[in-house]
Amino acid sequence: DEVSATGVPGVWAIGDVTDRINLTPVALMESMAFAKTAFGGQPTKPDYQNVASAVFCQPPLASVGLSEEQAIQELSGPIDVYVSKFKPMKYTISGRDERTLMKLLVHHESDRVVGCHMVGPDAAEIMQGLAIAMKCCATKAQFDATVGIHPSAAEEFVTMRTRARQVEGKGAAKL
Repeated sequence: DEVSATGVPGVWAIGDVTDRINLTPVALMESMAFAKTAFGGQPTKPDYQNVASAVFCQPPLASVGLSEEQAIQELSGPIDVYVSKFKPMKYTISGRDERTLMKLLVHHESDRVVGCHMVGPDAAEIMQGLAIAMKCCATKAQFDATVGIHPSAAEEFVTMRTRARQVEGKGAAKL
């Protein structure tokens, strides 16, 4: 159920066995919620919204929030899509030919950032910070008002000003 209790009294289930989100940090979150519920007298539901994830491949990739497809299916109204493809400054001098792709999804009517995605060096580290912002319901205006760290790839998330496209959400959720 919502607090990880099974149908058998005294038996609880957390982690991969529940097949919710099979990530170690999610199992840790569930275990903390279980401890508060079972031993702390505070029934606590794990929060599965905006859980960041990463794939440690070459190049690495990471995301938090909704994919463009999920945003279209779940949200109502226009969704602004911002995309940036570039060669990180640290590779321009060295001559390495690594490139980075970033995507930001914004619910147009509320200005809420609903998805952040990245393929490129340091993707996991950057996405962890963006996950915090999304847990706090960050808006595109707040991203735009943030001063970036230069030179870094991460600053691109706070300097994307030109919308690449707008797609229409077909879902019922309003933010």
